Amino acid sequence: MKIEKKLKKLGIKETKEFTQEEKDLVANNVTVSLTMAFPILKSEQANILNKIQNANMFHAKTNENLPKINYIYENHKIYFDESVEIQNITDAMLHEIIHFMQDVRKKNGKLDRIGLCNFNELSLHGLGINEGAVQYVSAKALNSGVQTVKTFEIVLRTISPNYYPVLTNLIEQIVFLIGEDELVKAIILNDEEFENTFFNTFEENAQDIIKLFDEIINYNVKNNKEIEIKKAKEQVEDKSKTDQLKNLYIQAQDLIMRTFFEKQYKLLQTEEDVQNLSTKLENYIK
Repeated sequence: MKIEKKLKKLGIKETKEFTQEEKDLVANNVTVSLTMAFPILKSEQANILNKIQNANMFHAKTNENLPKINYIYENHKIYFDESVEIQNITDAMLHEIIHFMQDVRKKNGKLDRIGLCNFNELSLHGLGINEGAVQYVSAKALNSGVQTVKTFEIVLRTISPNYYPVLTNLIEQIVFLIGEDELVKAIILNDEEFENTFFNTFEENAQDIIKLFDEIINYNVKNNKEIEIKKAKEQVEDKSKTDQLKNLYIQAQDLIMRTFFEKQYKLLQTEEDVQNLSTKLENYIK
């Protein structure tokens, strides 16, 4: 599909490109938010700022049912609805700008991957875990506090109650188990350490965990749910579909927890190791 047809189908009408002053304003706010929240990014502050300052940002008129900020990978542009006050940073703004930064192209110009999501001719792989991770970084950068929410019969704690709460909660669990710094570097700097740690930690179950993330986001897309909790609450939920999402979440959580702790159990050698693992398990359950 040509980009003009896609934009028309989505309901995006480009009006004008950001001035450099507007780009600088957004770039400064986003860079400060990211580097303040994640000290691991401090050494890359200048590079992050420069990349965002040179992003393809445009004002646009967007369909009322569409999010107000959208990154379109086909033309590598970020569209801001004309109603968006660009001086006010939001998690939606962070989320889409991060996607712009994640864009990695092949020599022929074709998209290779966006963060943890790999593209090929037939399918997307890792879309769910990448969306959850990007939202985790976006929410954390805005100092979002942890809230308890109930979504589709699932009660969970998350820093992102209004946008991908299920995926973000699962990412929070992974971060608790294997650490945050590598995830942040993977999402913002396209570093490969997180993927190596993830596959080394979860080994033969790593691909299954990724597939469950993808199934959860596919559920969201197909049912147009969980994107905006307030709207979702106004809908009459189909219990069979609600149970489907709940089961996917439980499967993912169980696989993450069981794989990690079973592996760590096999590595125990001292009483201190046992105590440390017991404490980690207790804190994880909390």
